[in-house]
Amino acid sequence: MSYSEQMLAALEQGDMAKARDAFTQVLAHDDDETRYNLAEELYALGFTGQAQRLYEELLGKYPDQDDIKTVLADIAVSNGDADKALKYLADIGPDSDAYGQALMTAADVYQTQGLYEVSEQKLLTAAQAFPDEPVITFALGELYFAWGHDAQAASAYSQLLAADETEFAGVNVQARYASSLANLGQYEEAIAAFEAVGDSKLAPSEAFQLGGLYLQTGASERAVAVLKQVIDRDASFASAYLPLAQAQEAQGDQAAALATVQDGLQVDDTNPTLFTLGANLALKLEQPEVARRYLQKALAIDPENQTVMLEWSNFLLATHDDEANIAFLAAIDQSGDIDPQIYWNLAKSHDRLDHVKAARENYLLAFRAFQNSPDFLHDIIDFFQSTGSTAELKAALTRYLALVPSDSDMQDRLDELNREN
Repeated sequence: MSYSEQMLAALEQGDMAKARDAFTQVLAHDDDETRYNLAEELYALGFTGQAQRLYEELLGKYPDQDDIKTVLADIAVSNGDADKALKYLADIGPDSDAYGQALMTAADVYQTQGLYEVSEQKLLTAAQAFPDEPVITFALGELYFAWGHDAQAASAYSQLLAADETEFAGVNVQARYASSLANLGQYEEAIAAFEAVGDSKLAPSEAFQLGGLYLQTGASERAVAVLKQVIDRDASFASAYLPLAQAQEAQGDQAAALATVQDGLQVDDTNPTLFTLGANLALKLEQPEVARRYLQKALAIDPENQTVMLEWSNFLLATHDDEANIAFLAAIDQSGDIDPQIYWNLAKSHDRLDHVKAARENYLLAFRAFQNSPDFLHDIIDFFQSTGSTAELKAALTRYLALVPSDSDMQDRLDELNREN
């Protein structure tokens, strides 16, 4: 048994001390072909340090062995040494059998540096030189996918699927194609592509994306089933809890949705959106103190987030704490862009406290944004009616009925107003 074989046997047995001793003997006694084969085995097993040493010694003896240079370049990439990788690749020209691999490795180097255009040119050169190599098409697809050029990525993956190439380096091409379609907004096509893979073959991140697509397209029951599978497979997959709770809420199961939020917060208690969803669910389930606690935690996490601010304001409105709502919203910096919902919320609280001037001012500030919202128009109609603003009341009623012509109560109000005037 060669020393190389002894080392591999020791590694298989988990005897690292014996493996190190055998490696010393390999360097002293085994021939070059045996060392080369051992280097391949060690690299495949992830022992890149020992593999690197063997390859470097072999390259010193055989400086024209370009296949060794490409492997050393790969190791340099994995070690984060891009300059060293490129030096290994620089001398590999079009006449070398390793030219295609050298171009692909160089593309990988440039991609890790964020130089996507240079990476693309390397791969396009490789594709031109080796037009029948599907691995190059796959590399292009992966580059475009990482780059956010989803149309080109989908095209590359589609070419591979047409040639019955379904997997590279553990990556399911059909699933990657589906993800590209989803990123392009082609939701139905993406769902079909994901379903063609099968739930059991989808990686958790891919199943998560499929669940999100089901939710976006209104298939909440399917969303719940898929997202539950994601969590069952990996309870620490924090991102899955929010869409699962949203899907359960869409099904009308608010209790289950709140339970999912609570489970999610055990995994990640830094997500303000999960806290605000939990607060809304708690309010619907008549648990105001739970809602209060969740919203206060959301504000503590992201106090400048206007969405969270509005959720807190909505809570104060729902609990009729109008003075607190006014004080809270008045403290918001209004020097930049401000959500018009803030004006509406201020108007409602001022209205309920009979602050007529302030209510009117804020209703009018909100009007442009919400002039086509029946809910807003309903509020401002009640306000104009209570303050005797006849002309404005008539205009608001007319606008509301154009949107909701079946509302007989509002029609009666308008008819009565016309009779009086």
